Amino acid sequence: MIIIYTSNTGHTEEYAMMLRDALDLPAYKLGDAPAQVAGAEAIYLGWLMAGGLVGYQAAAKKYRIVCAVGVGMSPESEEQTKTLKERIKAPESLPVFYLQGGYDKKKLKGFNKAVMNVVEKTIMKRLQNIPEEKRKEEPVYKMITEGYSVVSAERLQPVIDWYGNR
Repeated sequence: MIIIYTSNTGHTEEYAMMLRDALDLPAYKLGDAPAQVAGAEAIYLGWLMAGGLVGYQAAAKKYRIVCAVGVGMSPESEEQTKTLKERIKAPESLPVFYLQGGYDKKKLKGFNKAVMNVVEKTIMKRLQNIPEEKRKEEPVYKMITEGYSVVSAERLQPVIDWYGNR
């Protein structure tokens, strides 16, 4: 088994490297894996864009995906996980996880930066309903205003537990 991932600003890559170390599995960026691992069972990690899991379809064509992990800005929730599973049209039997990661606008380029300018405004409008002191403590607010990450081994633990129990 291997780990395949895509990462835009580095947060998904951080999770992939943590998972690699925890499970003692090789990890490869999608497109950089050696030819001999094509067709292998893989845990796929990708970042979210417009609710979709970037790179998942390409990875599913090349590897036997046994688990999918999406990394986004929003906090983890059952609803996020359910929505992700529906969006990628995952088979019912495929374990899907959603992890909150981080965001750093300075690392974005071109189209992704333009899209996120619009997304940021929408998120900030939603956060206006939260009192200022509490809002400043919100991870998503910090992500947008200063570039912030909540990537941690604790957030990754459900994936590690799944692997240990399969």
